[in-house]
Amino acid sequence: MNRTVLVTGGAKRIGAAIVRACASAGWRVVIHYGCSRDEAEALAAEIGGVTISGDLADVAAIDALFARAVAAAGGPIGALVNSASRFEEDRPETIDAALAAQLYAINCTAPALLGAALASQSGLNHGAIVNLLDQKLQNPNPDFFSYSLTKYALAGATEMMAMAFAPRIRVNAVAPGLTLPSGDQSAAEYDRVARENLLRRPVGADQVAAAVVYLLDAASVTGQTIHVDSGQRFLKRDGDVMFEGRRRG
Repeated sequence: MNRTVLVTGGAKRIGAAIVRACASAGWRVVIHYGCSRDEAEALAAEIGGVTISGDLADVAAIDALFARAVAAAGGPIGALVNSASRFEEDRPETIDAALAAQLYAINCTAPALLGAALASQSGLNHGAIVNLLDQKLQNPNPDFFSYSLTKYALAGATEMMAMAFAPRIRVNAVAPGLTLPSGDQSAAEYDRVARENLLRRPVGADQVAAAVVYLLDAASVTGQTIHVDSGQRFLKRDGDVMFEGRRRG
């Protein structure tokens, strides 16, 4: 299998953990970034990878972005990790149509188009795609409404792409729980709510990355979602876990 992988949103947070884990597993990594050029280039120097930039909201430019990734890699891309995601709050009562459209472009349309670009490469006989979802799909609440809709769509796309791209390309997903601080959470707030799960322990970005690396090489697995959430999805709540203990306006 071609061991060059494109990781979107790979400069920071979970994306950076995935980049490091892929490099440790013997993958040559193309790190995509939007605005985090310095972080991306520092990480590329650290792991011996290369970088490309691109706005995933500009869906008309996705094919060109993928072509730049191939050029930066010096050859075909064997795998894709759709890690980049925009996470913004809204609710069903106050939908921002422009925000919803942008979230859908970044979180679903761009990943699907990148997957199609990977699958269209001639001579790629074995490839893999891993999409990043969210445990919220199994534990829904109305918070982050438009974001959640994009992840429902990407979950469906994962299964449909697995069917469409077989037998050459496997398509799977990882659904993390709360993994890193979000928004204006303090370290103390995050540490408390990160343990609101069955295992009473934080998930850890390294554990999410390990699941991604497993799926990249799991030759007999396609159309599957691995939940890496310490059992967070089994604890039902009316609002997002990041708001636990906070007064809502």
